Amino acid sequence: MALLDGKTQSAYYQGSDYGGYQFVTLQDIISQFMTVYVGEEKLVNKASRTDIAFHAQRALAELSFDTLKSFKSQSIVLPPTLVMTLPHDYVSYTRMLWCDEAGIKRPLYRTNDTQNPFQIKQKANGAYDFSGNTPMIFNDSLKTITQAQFEDSWTIGGGYERLVGDAGYNFWENTASNSVGVITEVLATGLTFRVHQLQSIGNKYGAAPAVYQNITANTGLAKLKAKAITQAASVVTVNDGTNGQPDFTGLGEGGNEFTGPFTKPATTVRIGVTTKIPDNNELLNPNARTTNDSTDLFDVFGTDGTTMFLEWTNGEAEEEKELEYDLSSYGDQPLYLVAVAIVPWAEGDGGDSSIVLFQEPKLTEVSIVNGFPTTELEPETGYYRSSIMWEKYKSHVPNENNNDDYANDDYQRVMDERYGLDPSRAQTNGSFYIDDLYGRIHFSSNVSGKTVILDYISDSLGTEDEMQVHKFAEDAMYKWITYGVLSSKINIPEYVVQRARKEKIAATRKAKLRLSSIKLEEITQILRGKSKQIKH
Repeated sequence: MALLDGKTQSAYYQGSDYGGYQFVTLQDIISQFMTVYVGEEKLVNKASRTDIAFHAQRALAELSFDTLKSFKSQSIVLPPTLVMTLPHDYVSYTRMLWCDEAGIKRPLYRTNDTQNPFQIKQKANGAYDFSGNTPMIFNDSLKTITQAQFEDSWTIGGGYERLVGDAGYNFWENTASNSVGVITEVLATGLTFRVHQLQSIGNKYGAAPAVYQNITANTGLAKLKAKAITQAASVVTVNDGTNGQPDFTGLGEGGNEFTGPFTKPATTVRIGVTTKIPDNNELLNPNARTTNDSTDLFDVFGTDGTTMFLEWTNGEAEEEKELEYDLSSYGDQPLYLVAVAIVPWAEGDGGDSSIVLFQEPKLTEVSIVNGFPTTELEPETGYYRSSIMWEKYKSHVPNENNNDDYANDDYQRVMDERYGLDPSRAQTNGSFYIDDLYGRIHFSSNVSGKTVILDYISDSLGTEDEMQVHKFAEDAMYKWITYGVLSSKINIPEYVVQRARKEKIAATRKAKLRLSSIKLEEITQILRGKSKQIKH
């Protein structure tokens, strides 16, 4: 049977599985092994498909670590936190790089001189603090953190557009969307949900934007405190600059048509703990309505057995409210602290299509801490698990940036010569280290904002699609499975097991040589660069 299995050239070139002929799936290897290697008068007289599948997966994992090609990589723009999360199928890394303006890879070098240890929470006298009250979220200082810090820790639902101006009435940079606009940002006054109503042909509806963050669930009593500001329903009049109103002359089809009165709806802010993630759609569009404005979003009751969230509505002004939760029964189930603002703009609110009114409910303060005294050591910095050592490392200007130190006579004993230089540190690209405890990569401060690339190794068992073997290593897979099956059976002569072992080692060596893809032309070119005479 032909291996192309009836696949035409047009089907290949018009498809998406380019280069797939190089590989054979693990299922095919298992089936072929069962057919050819297992049975009477064969090396393996009897074996179940389950046993074969186990040894095949073990063989694939072992070959993935040091024989098969590693082509997995991830790339991100490094945020101000200087932290990258390890991939979900990460086993080990091969290289860490960043990309310069010319698209050239700049290698980053691992440093062993720092780390992110578990920072124990202590009292003022140095004793370990088991009193609880450890934060269960991070970046909760809503009036002091930056927008980048906020977006690094909180997830913002939906999308938003920036506007021009900030004079009480803002105008879209592009009004072609004909929809409600939402801006969720951290200002000096707290977390602001600014919901605009674009007055256009019939598309007049509000929004319920939400933000959320995962919290720890196994701490028993959780104490939630928050403050918020909402707006009462109001009527506003806009004209051509009189009575202290903004002057809109020239922004519409005439200077005196912005009159009113225009209606602004009452707003609501809710915050609470739930097992549900908010709806990514945040618009109160009747045709595709969000569920964020429903009280069903919150499904974890407080300790009073009736309250599930804190709420401010219709003009409340930063009153602090509290709610306690008993989370001990949730174990490792994911829980989220969700804050949602509801601004129900309605048909008939507002006026001309050139003006955009808005309401700004705010969440000004929030904290959620574990309320019970703990029996285990707590981290000093709470949920984020950031140590004093890491905070110092990321805020320090790396020594490799100080390239002019060697002009000092202490380093330059003889003109134009340098002494005491450690070659492993003779670079200005930056450094990193891997925090295996929390599954993150930490970078030096000079890498902030750069595009970093992680090349890494997996075990090729993460998904069905990646469970495949290059044809150069197919024979090695059969030899690995044979040795695995024979070595796990009883009453198999030792010389047979050892022969299978030697065949496995030889096949692995051959596969590694094949996959190294050494080309004579490339070697020749390298040797020419070394001034080696190459005869043809």
